[in-house]
Amino acid sequence: MKKWLIPLAIIVILVVAFFLFKPRIATYYYTKGTSLSDSVRFEEAITQYDRALWLDDSKPNYYMGKGLALDSLGSFEEAIDNYSHALNIDSANAQLHYYRGLSYADMQEWASAIDDFSSALKQDSEYTNAYYQRGLARMQRRNFQGAVEDFSGVIRRDSSSADAYFKRGASYRELGEKQKAVDDYSRALNLGMDNLGVYQQRVKALADTKNYEDAIRDYTRIIELSGGSQKLYYQRGYLHFLLNEYKQAIPDFSQTLEYDDEHRDALYYRAHSHSQVGNYQKARSDFSRVLQMEPDNPKVWFNRGLAQLHLGNFGEARNDLKKTIELNPQHEKAHFLLGMAFANLNDHPSAIEEYSSAISLDSTYKEAYYYRGVSRGIKKNHEAAIDDYSKAIALDSTYAMAYYNRGISTVALNEFGKGCQDFYKALDLGFGQARQMIQTYCKNHPREQ
Repeated sequence: MKKWLIPLAIIVILVVAFFLFKPRIATYYYTKGTSLSDSVRFEEAITQYDRALWLDDSKPNYYMGKGLALDSLGSFEEAIDNYSHALNIDSANAQLHYYRGLSYADMQEWASAIDDFSSALKQDSEYTNAYYQRGLARMQRRNFQGAVEDFSGVIRRDSSSADAYFKRGASYRELGEKQKAVDDYSRALNLGMDNLGVYQQRVKALADTKNYEDAIRDYTRIIELSGGSQKLYYQRGYLHFLLNEYKQAIPDFSQTLEYDDEHRDALYYRAHSHSQVGNYQKARSDFSRVLQMEPDNPKVWFNRGLAQLHLGNFGEARNDLKKTIELNPQHEKAHFLLGMAFANLNDHPSAIEEYSSAISLDSTYKEAYYYRGVSRGIKKNHEAAIDDYSKAIALDSTYAMAYYNRGISTVALNEFGKGCQDFYKALDLGFGQARQMIQTYCKNHPREQ
């Protein structure tokens, strides 16, 4: 044999051996890459996957392994490129579509992500994670009905998926299906998803459905989990306020003001709450602080004026109610209460004028007719007083005090028979003071049948 043939034979043998062992070598590099990925050594893993692919670029799992490592490093475009190479080899691989969809989602390319998750489901209709991820992508595209269908698909296959219930609840809320949202959030909590995020979402849905009692309980739980905040105490206080639970509202508004002593709404609603439980001094103080912030707000002047009336500060009440009317001349209740303030200051002509203004704004204002009658009676104008009491009675046939006072004015005009019938009616309606008038004036005027 010629000497030059020996090296050639060796080369041929080596080449043949290389091609014979090439698949095994590629598999070795792929296995090594997978092991490195499992150890979170992604850059080293990619080097091994590249070696495997250099030896054998026909294996879709090699591309997928490299794609997963790239995805873990945040190199989403390169990951997508590798998944696409793999799909060119095996287009029916549901897992490859799923992983490429995840990379598209990481890039916020929601339409492409949805297409890939849909392709994964076309290949494997039981691919639960693909339903879940497509639901998330659809939420991002504001396709909440589609998201509901996907999360329902997850739940049909895994009824213990608390997160699917949570996300479906969020989608229902966006669709305006408030009770369904509440129900799903509750299921998530029952499945052990006892965390701040679920309570924060459910409490909004509960408020949407006006289920304030349960919303308050959720706010309490949120405060326990988070340590509380200005916003949380205010929102819980406001729900107590809406439920007329004023004693419970006051501490929450006070806690809000510990965070921010200029919190306008907390001051305003605490003032209202103080008024409702009879703390008129505190109510006046809070309304005064709000007026420093909003000196042209007629509602605040009105409410401070009302507190002043309850405190017996009739001069201050008069001033506050005048300011209310200056800012809002059509405020019929302010005219009425200003009339009350004038009456308590023994200025009945001014009181009558204000009651008349209230009536001109609201012809069904029975209290304005009644108290105008009282002031007219005090001024000895009994005919006009009787007319006012009669109008009040026409608006409310059970108005006992109107019958009683009409009786007084009628008796003052020496019409004892008519007056006594009014006293009897007032007594029948539970106004006990009428008994004394009956004993005094009605011995000769029995009750008419």
